[in-house]
Amino acid sequence: MNKRTVKNGLLLFLLIGYVVLYKAYLFDHYMKYSSIITATFMVILVTLFIKLLGFRKDKNSFLSKNVMNVIIIHVLVTFIGMYLLGFFIGFLKNAYSLSPLTIIDNIFAPILIIVCCELLRYTVIWANRDKKLYLRIFTLVLSIFEIAISVRTIPTNDFIALFKMCTTTVLPILIKNYVLSFICYHAGFKGPLFYRLILDVYIFVIPVLPDLGDYFTSIIFIALPILIYINVFNLVDEKEDKIVNVIKKNSYSWIDIPIGIIFVILAALVSGFFPHYMIGIGSDSMSPTIKKGDAVILLKVKKDNELKVGDVIAFKRGSKVIVHRIAEVTKTGGDRVYVTKGDANNGVDSTVVYPKQVKGVLRAKIPIIAYPTVWLSEWINSSKKKK
Repeated sequence: MNKRTVKNGLLLFLLIGYVVLYKAYLFDHYMKYSSIITATFMVILVTLFIKLLGFRKDKNSFLSKNVMNVIIIHVLVTFIGMYLLGFFIGFLKNAYSLSPLTIIDNIFAPILIIVCCELLRYTVIWANRDKKLYLRIFTLVLSIFEIAISVRTIPTNDFIALFKMCTTTVLPILIKNYVLSFICYHAGFKGPLFYRLILDVYIFVIPVLPDLGDYFTSIIFIALPILIYINVFNLVDEKEDKIVNVIKKNSYSWIDIPIGIIFVILAALVSGFFPHYMIGIGSDSMSPTIKKGDAVILLKVKKDNELKVGDVIAFKRGSKVIVHRIAEVTKTGGDRVYVTKGDANNGVDSTVVYPKQVKGVLRAKIPIIAYPTVWLSEWINSSKKKK
């Protein structure tokens, strides 16, 4: 085992160790100071590994300039699009105080963490350019670190909330980090640093925000790094083919169009703004019609009398959303109510469903795509039971 392998292993161990310490102790006992503690840890960590691995000067190359242009254009277009959409959907006043001292207090630790993360990413990537598997693992651990300090609590007993957390927080962070590592590998740390300083900090300084909802916003921040990746990949590919002036030649590829359409459709399915939306299934109570890990597409119900016996509906009971079939339509105290039953269950549900509880009626299903969230929920619950 050579010295570099030991150093690489030590870095992963320290990052994972801090994540465990943060979630198990620091956040609960020192929540007010958790951000500054994390920032301090990152300053020490990046200083240590610049010393251990060395630091290569980030050259302002032709490729890095063009990559920065691509990032600036995509970020600018994204913000213009979001705020134009806000004129149709509406705006929200920023919940953060915007007094100068509060802004400084809010952004100081996050900016320090971001700068340290991107310097660490750059240092590790340039010291391990021949170890692509390790770089993938490092990026995953860096993503876990960011998820750990971004997610306050994990909703272990609420599958729908866990599904929402995975789609609105975990997935965007994973995609963002892998794209930024790709950019850093080919064009240095300035592009990734600019991207994160804008996208991760703007929330603290802008007075009004478009009221897009968590799902729609997450779709935007999933699509944005992917589109940036496509264009940067084209630049890298053309550079390797020794083509000059690539930024002037088709910065956008035709493949952007179908990808953009796909993400618009996904946004329509998960945002909640549209008639159809999508949720994940966390049990086998509707098997074999709908299995655990499937995602279902629901149509919002406008009138109570649209529903009939045999329809599969999603309804809210307490904090949970349940998907069962209507077994009987009846009345209670003059109100129309539904008796429901899971296809795999022996009897009907013990509580009737009122129209106000109904979230939507089944229109389609997509097999197994929600299963990673199911697995995560079951793993967390089993870990808690063992303690």
